[in-house]
Amino acid sequence: MAQRVFISYAQESPEHRAVVLNLYAFLRENGIDAHVDQIAAGQRQDWSLWMADQIRDADVVLCVASEQYRLRSQGQVDERTGRGVQWEARLIRAAFYDSQQDLQKFVPVVLPGQATSGVPDFLTPETATVYTVEDFTEQGAEDLLRFLWQEPKYSATPLGRKPNFGTVTPSVTTTGLNSIVSPQVAGMAEVIGRDQELADLRTAFTAQRKTRTPVIQVLTGMGGVGKTSLARAYAQHHLDDYEVVWWVRAEDPGTVDGEYRSLLELVHSAAEAKLVRDAVQVANTWLSQQKKPWLLVLDNLPDSTALRGLHPVKGNGHVLVTSQSGRWPNPGAVHHIDPLGTDAAVELLATVSQDADTESAAKLAAELDGLPLALTQAASFAFSNGGGLATYLRLYQDRSAELHADGQPDDYPHTVATTWLLAIEKISPRARLILNTIAYFAPDSIPISVLHPLMDDELALRQAVGELLSHSLVTHGANDTCTVHRLIQAVTRHQLGDNAEHAARACELITSALPEIPLDMRKMDSWKQVRSHALTASSHLPTDPRTFEMRYKGAFLHGDGGDLHAAVTMLKTLIHDLSPVVGPDDERVLRARYGVAHWSYLFTPAQAHKVLLDLVEAQTTVLGADHPDTLTTQHDLATALLKLGQFERGRRLLEELVPLRTRVLGPDHELTLQARSRLALALAQLDQFDEAMRIHEEVLTIANAEFGGQDQRTMQYLGEYAETLGRTGHPAAARDLHAFVVGQLTTQRGTYDKVTLMSQVPLALWTASAGNPQRAGFMLLRMLVRMRNSLGKNNPLITQFEEALNSVRGSGPAAGRH
Repeated sequence: MAQRVFISYAQESPEHRAVVLNLYAFLRENGIDAHVDQIAAGQRQDWSLWMADQIRDADVVLCVASEQYRLRSQGQVDERTGRGVQWEARLIRAAFYDSQQDLQKFVPVVLPGQATSGVPDFLTPETATVYTVEDFTEQGAEDLLRFLWQEPKYSATPLGRKPNFGTVTPSVTTTGLNSIVSPQVAGMAEVIGRDQELADLRTAFTAQRKTRTPVIQVLTGMGGVGKTSLARAYAQHHLDDYEVVWWVRAEDPGTVDGEYRSLLELVHSAAEAKLVRDAVQVANTWLSQQKKPWLLVLDNLPDSTALRGLHPVKGNGHVLVTSQSGRWPNPGAVHHIDPLGTDAAVELLATVSQDADTESAAKLAAELDGLPLALTQAASFAFSNGGGLATYLRLYQDRSAELHADGQPDDYPHTVATTWLLAIEKISPRARLILNTIAYFAPDSIPISVLHPLMDDELALRQAVGELLSHSLVTHGANDTCTVHRLIQAVTRHQLGDNAEHAARACELITSALPEIPLDMRKMDSWKQVRSHALTASSHLPTDPRTFEMRYKGAFLHGDGGDLHAAVTMLKTLIHDLSPVVGPDDERVLRARYGVAHWSYLFTPAQAHKVLLDLVEAQTTVLGADHPDTLTTQHDLATALLKLGQFERGRRLLEELVPLRTRVLGPDHELTLQARSRLALALAQLDQFDEAMRIHEEVLTIANAEFGGQDQRTMQYLGEYAETLGRTGHPAAARDLHAFVVGQLTTQRGTYDKVTLMSQVPLALWTASAGNPQRAGFMLLRMLVRMRNSLGKNNPLITQFEEALNSVRGSGPAAGRH
């Protein structure tokens, strides 16, 4: 049977009241019969009697910690301040002492944003249990929920028999503590000749320290010396010592946010992680709050200045940096990694090549300067192609002289370049085609499926990839991906010279792999797989018009996924790059301008109206009035007019647009249906309900037949139909339809996706209009508290929720008339 719980707290601020109301809602959603004064405030009460009844009838009284709650309950403020809490606290203290200090009934709880210092002294926070709610999820409030449901996490172990002390040898079995491990830390990175470096690193990390700040250690050295391999080996050897092990590829500032966002997807969910404004900050805040040790690896950081802001400033953790830069503020934390000594280099060559010719191995080790990357490549070549180390040594010496005569890029040593060039020249044309193409991808996690168009069939592709694997030119990755070392990419691009065809081919493959909008969970996974590759490929051809489609679609995918800032930035960069090449009036530049307007002014229709009006004029002049791009801009312009309340102007524009789209795109095209549905909304605002309902019903009939009843496009038309239905005097029907839409979007896109969140607003407003403003306010408050923590108070989405909440509170049941 559910326990009856009364929540006692200080009404010190609107934000604190909202958090308490969130606790109330969370408890009731989890089967706890919670009660709080905010819900009872709608009726006239004798509050002193009401409080006494609540405390008497409650099985548990939750005392919500805060500074004002502690001061008011202990009578340390003016008697006119917080009189309700002071009276409530007297009742609680009396009941607490009368019941022999019942620790099971009077329970202090610390909510997000508060601390145990806010617990009143009489509840003995120093010696009795205090329940801390990290966030309003089952995991974040597990201890409190278990207490309230009387479901302990562990049960008593049954008594066993007396052990046979004469024959049993004591032993201890340990299990790994880690619960979150980065995909980049996979398998076992066996490094040869680095035992001392690994030991020194562990000693440095575990040395005694006076402050609770993360320990930072830096591995430096030339390219190919094995810094990344050493970092990976350290992480893998010490998985049992850390609760979290996370790897960040830090060479490109533009992709760092995605690295931390991937951690948040494991900590929370993909949809909730997408809601976060600054993934680096939120992930590091989360790490700083972990009680058990964590390890953060920042691989290939350009220099010490790039470290700022990438790791927590406090917390029980270790930060391991790899970098070619040797200049760091704290020289004592720097470990310069030297090439392998002769013995270790010979051991590595013999182990990988399975050739016992130690004399050739020693000569080759000297030729390769002891660089592990070059040694591994040479040994792999000798093993794959036969001839042994002696043959490879002869080939290398012949080719090295030729390579020295050629100008080399500065970012890799000639020894590494030579070993790879020998392997590259040995592979088949198909394998070479793949290598030349992926040289323009991001180096890690390249999906094999994206490369399928390169070959006649999948078998040929797999064989070619296998050839690259056998020569150690690529390595296996998780989820049917491969990884290529960035130095191999540099060598390959250097050999290709100014030939842009391979980069263009990479862009074409990535463009084909981009999912279509709107995104759902499956498409989000596909987008995540190719996102970094799209950014990298476009950087190699910044002013090439052939990259336009990939960059344009990529920007819109960022926008649809909720990252409006990234979408706008990418489109503005696209305009800057292409305008000098194709001209400011080129069709592609005008499309990019539309994209900037679309994502910049999503929440500011007044600004959108002016920008879109100018753009329609330019598109009409350059492209024509019936060009699909012109019609798309006209649709956004009409939508802005409706949001501004200019319903008659919006109606006229949509009535012009619908026949044009019907003629150009067809009557059943999704954009034609979109325009018709928006026209119905305009008609409803002008009280032409019969015509509006007729159009809505026709649109939904076509959408169900064309896309299916659960498709997101159908959900959009259904939500707009619900708006008109509500305006005709059926608020409960509008509420129920919106509830269905929210449920479908939650399933398809996730609870904290921005499209799902936006759909919560009309649901709450029509819930209020249907006669339940308290429920509507609770729905909005619950989401608002979580969103403020993630997005900040000034986010436009927050403003939408706040305006809806004010409408519900201020207008009561009429609030749904929007």
